[in-house]
Amino acid sequence: MNRLYCMPFIIAVFIFAGCSRKSAPLASSMQTEGLHHKWKVSKVADGLLTNNIYIDLRDVYHSGASAGCRYFSFTPKFGHNNRMEIANVSAHLSGCADERTDQVLRSSLGEVYSFSLVNNQLQLLAKDGRLMFAAEKATDDENGSIRRKWSIEQMINANSDQLVKVTSFLDLTEPAKGQAGVGCNRFSFSVVADNTYHITIGNVASTEMFCKDAAANESVLFKLLPLVNKYQVTGDRLKLFDKDNVLLVEGKSELK
Repeated sequence: MNRLYCMPFIIAVFIFAGCSRKSAPLASSMQTEGLHHKWKVSKVADGLLTNNIYIDLRDVYHSGASAGCRYFSFTPKFGHNNRMEIANVSAHLSGCADERTDQVLRSSLGEVYSFSLVNNQLQLLAKDGRLMFAAEKATDDENGSIRRKWSIEQMINANSDQLVKVTSFLDLTEPAKGQAGVGCNRFSFSVVADNTYHITIGNVASTEMFCKDAAANESVLFKLLPLVNKYQVTGDRLKLFDKDNVLLVEGKSELK
């Protein structure tokens, strides 16, 4: 089937209420989660030298690639059976010394038709099966770590207008000293998370300033933090769920 679907806007998901602790709370029917990393390219079609070629798929909305000079931004589209298309490619900067490198990179991106992901090794293939790119995770990729500072973008039962007016955050960089805020008071807590996607947030405390505008969202945050039971990290996106897979919080991290 040649029909493609934009990820993550239309991508279908299944939610398993009884999933085991060894599986993520959400699983994409198109199995693209493993793609959303920063990749160091080791081989390119046409024998192009690959010392500084990267493909960055961490931002699930805006992806890109670079060979050391121009940065090419694009929209990745995914379909069933590992179909992939790199669309809307646009270049940033100009006047690079090695024009051929950028030309090969851009044309190779345009020929990508499918992907293969085995043991953290990525291959992007042309329609006729030719290898366009082979890559492995870059050394500065976050590798799906939850230990970052996240901007809270959505929260269940929250006043969304107020949430976006303030600097709402969830800081998990030091699990024993987790912090959060949605506009006024600062929350502190401890975090225990493992590689089976299970997470526990305990010892929740808060400063006690009265802030009229932020009070409702602070009440929601105080109640939901102890309910967090599962997490999912996809590139620069975080989702926190309760034990029944109800989505409680969505966040985004800044990329390096």
